[in-house]
Amino acid sequence: MPLTLLVLALWALAFLTLNTLVSVRVWRISRLPRWRRALPGLLLCIAIAASLVRATGTTLVAETLAFPLFVATAAIGLFELRRYRARSSRPDDSGTLT
Repeated sequence: MPLTLLVLALWALAFLTLNTLVSVRVWRISRLPRWRRALPGLLLCIAIAASLVRATGTTLVAETLAFPLFVATAAIGLFELRRYRARSSRPDDSGTLT
């Protein structure tokens, strides 16, 4: 196996792990509405399903949807985590999100 393929596989595994951890952390923020807590997880599930479609021979779906959905999962999840941390670390705020 070429070294570049191994590096690419390790990068993909790390990115999937990041997406999973971010989705779980966002889900655990109880002050968010349910749909905002579930959005990163739902996007991650759709991205994994689009990526698994590649096994059936339909690569167009995986090429057009999987990677952008993985990026959207990470971006939305990190946005929600940063917003929650910024609001809960203010000394004058009770930590509630509106």
